[in-house]
Amino acid sequence: MKTILATIISSLLIISNLNSQELNINTKKANVSFEFVSEQTRGTVSGLEAKIVLNTDDLSKSSIEGSVDVTTLTTSNKMRDEHLQKADMFDAKKHPKMTFKSNSFVQTESGIKAHGTVRIKGKEKETDFIFKATKTGLIGSMTVYTNDFNVFPKAKRKDSKVNIKINLPFK
Repeated sequence: MKTILATIISSLLIISNLNSQELNINTKKANVSFEFVSEQTRGTVSGLEAKIVLNTDDLSKSSIEGSVDVTTLTTSNKMRDEHLQKADMFDAKKHPKMTFKSNSFVQTESGIKAHGTVRIKGKEKETDFIFKATKTGLIGSMTVYTNDFNVFPKAKRKDSKVNIKINLPFK
C-alpha cells in the first residue's frame, strides 16, 4: 500500500509541474512495443505521431491523439512481418495507421487512465490507456484483442490478447 501511495504522490508531483499544457514529446525516441500473449510474440511499431494535452487541475480538459505506422511493425521474423502487412492481417496498404483518441481522463491508483477509441484496420474499439509520469516522460500501457479488429482472429477471444507498452520521453 505504501508503494501504491508513493507512486501516486510522485506521479502527481511530477505531473503537477506540467499543469495545463501540450506536452512536448520526443517522438523520435518514443518506443511502442507489444506482446501477442498466446503466440508468445513480441515486437515493436514506430512512426509515432502524438498530440498530448495534460491539465492536472482539470483532467476533463486533457486529451491524447496519436498514431503509429503499421508498415513499421516488426517481430524480428521477416516472413511473419511481411505477412502481417497483407490484406488478411493488418491490410497496411488500405489502413496504414493505428490510432488512439481519448475522450476522458481519470486519476486512478495505477496512474492516469485515458479512456478512448483505438482504430485498427478500419475497426474501432473503446479501451483504456493507463499512463504514469516519470521524471523524463510518460509510460503507458493498454490491452487490445486482435479478434476485435479482425487481425489474426482466434477461436477464443482471450487468446487474441495483445499487451501494448509505450514510452513517451519529453524533449
